Amino acid sequence: MSQLPGSVAVRQPETMPAEPGRAVRRTARRPLIFGELVVVLLLLRAYDLIRGHAEVRQGPALLHGRQLLNAERWLHLDIERTVNHWTVAHSALSLAASYWYQFLHITITLCVLVWCYWRRPGSYRRARNALVLTNVFGLAFFLIYPAAPPRFLPGEGFIDAVARAGFGTTHGGPVTADQYGAFPSLHLAWAVWTAVVAYRLVRPTWLRRLWLGYPLITATVVIATGNHYLLDVVAGVFIALGTLAIAHRLPRSREYGRSGERWPLLRRAHATFWRLRGKPAPTESGIRRRWSDYRLRRELLPRSSKDRR
Repeated sequence: MSQLPGSVAVRQPETMPAEPGRAVRRTARRPLIFGELVVVLLLLRAYDLIRGHAEVRQGPALLHGRQLLNAERWLHLDIERTVNHWTVAHSALSLAASYWYQFLHITITLCVLVWCYWRRPGSYRRARNALVLTNVFGLAFFLIYPAAPPRFLPGEGFIDAVARAGFGTTHGGPVTADQYGAFPSLHLAWAVWTAVVAYRLVRPTWLRRLWLGYPLITATVVIATGNHYLLDVVAGVFIALGTLAIAHRLPRSREYGRSGERWPLLRRAHATFWRLRGKPAPTESGIRRRWSDYRLRRELLPRSSKDRR
C-alpha cells in the first residue's frame, strides 16, 4: 500500500477491542478451602465454649424460657404444647420430626452450601458471609440471653419427642446441641438462609416454590418436638433475613459477584485508607511505579560517611 508524501504511518492494533456496551464475562474463582474450614472450626470452638458453661447458665435460662412462654400466653400465641402433644400422639410423625431435627436440617444446609461453592462460586461469598453472620449473632444471643427450650420447663407438660426417638435428653448428633440456646432458633435461621440461597440459584419455577416451603416444615418440626417457642422461630427468621441483607451490601461481596476477581484484605484496607483521606486509591500500576521511583532515588542518594570510609 502506497503512502502519501508527508503522511505518518499509523500502526494498527493487533487485536480489535471489545464492542462498546458489551461486558467482559469473567469466571469467578472459589476461595481456598483451607480458609473456609478454618472459619467453620472457629465457629465450632466458640459454640463449644458457650455450651461448656451450661451449669452457670441454667438458672437464667429457665427464667428466660418461662418469660418467653408467658409473653406468648399474653399474646395468645402459645401453641407449642398443643402441637407437641398432637405430634407425639402420632408415632410416625413424631419419629419423622425427630430425625428431621437431628439430621436432615444440618445435612440440607451443608449440601446447599457445598453446591453453592462448587457450582455458583460468584455467589458463594455472599452466601457464606450471611451464614457466618447468622451463627455469630446466634452465639451472641446464646451468651447474653440463654433460654431453656419448652421441654425443660418443669410443670408445663411438654414432651421431648427427640429423646423418645432414642437420641437422649442431650440430643446427641453430628453436633451436640446447646441445651440453653433456644432463643433465637438457629434451625429456623439456617432454614431461611437455605431457602433464600436455593431460591436465588435454582432456575425451575416449581423448584424455587418448593424451597420456600422448607422453612415452614422446619418451623413445625422444632415446635412439635418441644425444642423451640414460636418467638424463637420469629427471631430466627429475622436474624437470617437481616444477615442476608447485610452480606448483600458488603463491598467485597458485590465486587466479587460483579467481576469475579479476588479482592485481598490488604488491598481493601489500602483502598479504605485512601477513601477516608478523600482521595482516589492509586491503581496497582501506580503503586509499582511509585515503588520503582523510590528504589531509584535510594540508589542515587550519596553514600554516608561511614560507607565512604
